[in-house]
Amino acid sequence: MTDRRSFLTVLSAALAGTLGPPAAFAARGTAPSVRAEPTIFRANPDGRQVLVRFYVTGVDAPAGRLRVYDQRRRLLGTAGVIRSGEALYGELWLPLEVETTVQSELESPGVRGVLRSSHRLRPQQRWTVFWITVGDPRALEAELEQLSPVRRAVQAQIYRDSGVSANPLPLDEALDVSDHVTFLRMVRGAQRVEQRYGIPAGIAAVSTSAEALPPNVLLALTGSGIRLALHSWHGAPPLEWYEAPDGARVLAAAIPPRGHPRDLGFAASQDEMTRRVERWLTTTPLLLSPALGREEGLAFVVNTEPDDTQPAMLEAVRQWNQRFAYPRIVIGAGEELVAAIDGRRSALIPVAPGSYHAHDTLPDAAAMAAIVSLRAAERAAHAGRALQTLSERLGSAGRATPSERYDPHVALRSVAAQIPTTLPGTLVFNPSPYLRTDVALLPDGTEQVVTDVPELGYAFIVDQPRGAASSERLVAGADTPSNTLAGAHLRLELDPRSGAIGSLVSVPDGREWVRPGSDGLNAIPGSIVEGLAHETIPGVGTRLVARRWSPARGDVRTTVTVYDALPWIDITNDAAAVGERAMEYLFAFDLPGARAMWEVPAGHEDATAPVYYVAHLRWLTVSSQRGAALFRGLDAPFVSVMQDGTVLAHGPRGRVRYRLSVTSDPVDPTLATRFGWGAEPLLAARVDRQPTGRLPRHGPLVVVDQPGMAIVGLKPADDGNGIIVFVQELLGSSRFVTLGESVLTFQSGRRVDYLERDLGEVSDVPGGVAFDIAAWGVVAVRLLDVGLRSA
Repeated sequence: MTDRRSFLTVLSAALAGTLGPPAAFAARGTAPSVRAEPTIFRANPDGRQVLVRFYVTGVDAPAGRLRVYDQRRRLLGTAGVIRSGEALYGELWLPLEVETTVQSELESPGVRGVLRSSHRLRPQQRWTVFWITVGDPRALEAELEQLSPVRRAVQAQIYRDSGVSANPLPLDEALDVSDHVTFLRMVRGAQRVEQRYGIPAGIAAVSTSAEALPPNVLLALTGSGIRLALHSWHGAPPLEWYEAPDGARVLAAAIPPRGHPRDLGFAASQDEMTRRVERWLTTTPLLLSPALGREEGLAFVVNTEPDDTQPAMLEAVRQWNQRFAYPRIVIGAGEELVAAIDGRRSALIPVAPGSYHAHDTLPDAAAMAAIVSLRAAERAAHAGRALQTLSERLGSAGRATPSERYDPHVALRSVAAQIPTTLPGTLVFNPSPYLRTDVALLPDGTEQVVTDVPELGYAFIVDQPRGAASSERLVAGADTPSNTLAGAHLRLELDPRSGAIGSLVSVPDGREWVRPGSDGLNAIPGSIVEGLAHETIPGVGTRLVARRWSPARGDVRTTVTVYDALPWIDITNDAAAVGERAMEYLFAFDLPGARAMWEVPAGHEDATAPVYYVAHLRWLTVSSQRGAALFRGLDAPFVSVMQDGTVLAHGPRGRVRYRLSVTSDPVDPTLATRFGWGAEPLLAARVDRQPTGRLPRHGPLVVVDQPGMAIVGLKPADDGNGIIVFVQELLGSSRFVTLGESVLTFQSGRRVDYLERDLGEVSDVPGGVAFDIAAWGVVAVRLLDVGLRSA
């Protein structure tokens, strides 16, 4: 045997009894043929060489030799082809930048002479795969903080080297019940991880949900500089625009199915990884390039749970990139990702963002109580941060302990000590962005109506003589006139058997708001009244207190208050229920064909009833052609609204408070927001005689000059340079707004994002600063050189 052809002839003869003669193929009518298929793989360094696979059929030999030439008969490469199933298989790296014709020559036992074939080869597109690993900021912090300092530094370095970043979108179910500023600053968690551990904050928000991101989340992301979101595929195109309520846009890319590094063999052998990645890129219909017809395709491999296998997968990716120029795997989501998809923006049109967030199931009683505690803490922090801006300038903030720093009661006492007065009285602070007349609980435990307390400000009221409250205890079930409470705006009657509100009438028009034949308002299924008391609060209103019991819910103490001159009623339920289920209170309003609208952090949602298990932040409206009911569950954010106008309020055991009002007029978000904020308790601190003080006796901290605007947050700046004010637009109209001085003075201002990073100048105007605000938007402004207006 002097050459390769003689060797193959002998080998074919030796195996003839095993594989059968070439005649067997001829008998099946199969003529020898060669097929060429370019793959997605390109060789380093520049990707001009493409891996081409060749399949030879109709040949009964175990192997053969294939030469490939260009059209000028220049040899491009030689490959051996060996048996693989029903065909011979071989592969070659060939230069293939554009569509090209090549010639192949096959020599194999059983083939007479040389089998020449012509192949028209079209290169497949180049692929760049971005491997994005994000961790939830809270989980990363918890993991790292439990380690010793040395191990913490090592683990943080491993995460940095592995391309791990902190997810700007925290995977926190409590976000939808967070207060406005907490919600808007959701990216703060990722920023904090970067500052503490050097693990970078991600430039792309990654959602594990298959639902589109809701509008208020888009607002929070764009307001913190995030313009790209990756989400599980939900049936939409692979790349699309989402538009936030203020018109800002987020580019949303779908994470394709099976787009997890373990699914693609990053933790397996190199051969297995090659097979899986190729199959994924060539068979998945949701990758970006096929949808947009571009030369270079983009794909995302996303891991939201970094673990100990991260270094091994990182090494596998490095070896991959040494083998192939394309598909190229880029570790991490950096500026290259933004640049790669930036050119695709012009091909897109904005699409509607996701709808409201409804919970599939309700939290149990314990989880509900935790949410209520969180909301109470955030309400206190909202007031505490605002008052801190005063106490810092009074010099009293430095004397507070860390636990007292944002305690609103501690801060208010320091402010009260600077009110000049020769008469004793009370300093009342209003944490809402609206001027209010409401009932304040004074430090001595009495209640008093206070008028015109400034928005996000305070008023000093001099002590006034008050009459003593009276109380009358009634026999349970007695049908007496004392079951009725009446004020200037509302009249109600308590059902003496169940303790629910059986009738609610608006006095000016005589309209009944309880649906006939229903269980009434604040109903507990199966409840009975075991005791009833009537109280009169001079100058405030009247109150019924009912002791109720039901077989399923146990004892509930219900207090219902109708005010002499205020247009709402307040309800408090103290439940000692047993079991793990949340409490449920039924409010059967006579509003058929109802539509619900409710506040969410940094915005509002609306939907035609029924809606189930939604969380309202401060207000809910239920409206129909017959009018509207305004509803606030101060300790019970979760509600369901039925088509007949019934509100089912889901609350924890213990105390839950509701405020109700009704109107025959249309309700817009501004009116609803004013109502909802009005249920925030006023804060009060005692003021003794003190002839000198540094503060005026009355005023808001700062002011906005237009209706339909609300200051939803005011806080000391994180870096100590000035204060940050968050202003929300509520009428859906873009405009130019002035933020002015009042109790707090300032020299200038700068616009900042929600993470307090500078965005540029605002316009200086006499006594304030002015800036543009988009419809439904929230603007953050840093006020500089802040001082106090003298008393």
